Amino acid sequence: MLGEVRCQYSSSLGVSQVGLGKRILLGMPQRLFFSEIKQQLEAYGFEVIGIPYPDDFKYSSFGDRLYNCFRKVFLFDNKYKTYLKYRDTGAKTRSIIKNILKPVDYALIISMDYFPDDALKLIKEKSKVLIGYQWDGLDRYPLARDLISLFDRFFVFDPKDLKEEGILPTTNFYLPTKLVNVTADIDVYYIGSFVKSRMKVINELAHYLDGTGARSVIKVFSKKPEVIDKYKDSPLEIIEEYISYEQNLAYVSRSRTIVDILNKVHCGLSFRVFEALGNDKKLITDNQNIANYDFYDPSNIFIIRDLNFEGLEEFIASPYKPLDPLIKEKYSFGNWIKHILGIQPHIPISLPDLNSSSV
Repeated sequence: MLGEVRCQYSSSLGVSQVGLGKRILLGMPQRLFFSEIKQQLEAYGFEVIGIPYPDDFKYSSFGDRLYNCFRKVFLFDNKYKTYLKYRDTGAKTRSIIKNILKPVDYALIISMDYFPDDALKLIKEKSKVLIGYQWDGLDRYPLARDLISLFDRFFVFDPKDLKEEGILPTTNFYLPTKLVNVTADIDVYYIGSFVKSRMKVINELAHYLDGTGARSVIKVFSKKPEVIDKYKDSPLEIIEEYISYEQNLAYVSRSRTIVDILNKVHCGLSFRVFEALGNDKKLITDNQNIANYDFYDPSNIFIIRDLNFEGLEEFIASPYKPLDPLIKEKYSFGNWIKHILGIQPHIPISLPDLNSSSV
């Protein structure tokens, strides 16, 4: 059995009281480290009003599912599912918003697939500055395009979305942590939900690693019986329950190399990339666009091209090359939140121009 590790979230790694005396409303999915981000904001001095929302939506009836399908197909209405999400869970959210008597300094909404227009308009009334961040591509959630005009600032992480009017660039980030009693006893680690377009690369990589004798942990989340059956003899593991952010971070800390496989609906860099960067881990990815970022170094990042793993075994065995501290600081949550909120001083975060790509 692989050894255990304890992780502690740090409130002292490069943190200043940039939020002292400021109030911020934070609306984002509950499961995607809402509590960790809230904790970091509080460590920076912010008073945080949290609106976490569930991101595991299920139709409450077959009738709702059927009616949503009807509206999408015949009325070209893609908003009904958002209405259903908010209808079923929005009472508490509405109460929190309405009870804000004095406008907050900032309202930060991360991911646009929950709040309907009227809720965002109410949040805008209750905030001095309304900021949005779409941490998935606009093509994956096209309804976000209709909401951009409601925001004072709207950020995306996918370079190809910068062509949209009123869009600002940023990337994802890493959260500061202190790792205790860590032993790097995993050579290669991957965790992700089942996405059909990713599975060929993941499965072939798992077989390659198994053949080299590398100590790998490859976990794919799916509850579908056909997926579980298809990969029952594969070196990868199908898991039926999500692991927590803290559990994931424990695996990251025990690993020498992290794997990131691109979701084809966007070309932005996922959180796995920045988990690797922030924790001084090497990275294996098939996202060729990563070569255009300022932290790219072939000593630390192996790009899979056309399912070619030549040189990967040597890459895994080689040591990590430390990054320039300023570049590492640039992609920290502390710098990210100052960039998003427009608080000086901070290191500006940009996205590469795909038209002048070096890849």
